[in-house]
Amino acid sequence: MADLREKLDKLRADAADLALMSRRSSDPQKRALFERLADELAIEALELEQVVKLQSRRSGHSDPDTVVPLQVRPDRR
Repeated sequence: MADLREKLDKLRADAADLALMSRRSSDPQKRALFERLADELAIEALELEQVVKLQSRRSGHSDPDTVVPLQVRPDRR
């Protein structure tokens, strides 16, 4: 279970980094690519989060605070 949470944290961090890269890119094609990749990773993170929550319920653990929400940093221009 901890391994899945680590992967979830990494997916969310990578999605946030790609979203930031998208906002900072001056090239429209790169901006669109980074945005698409960020969206894909965010979707994968949501799917993995559902798996983690389902497994937590099945195992009797109910600690929703251990799942880290996606936090996109504001654009700093």
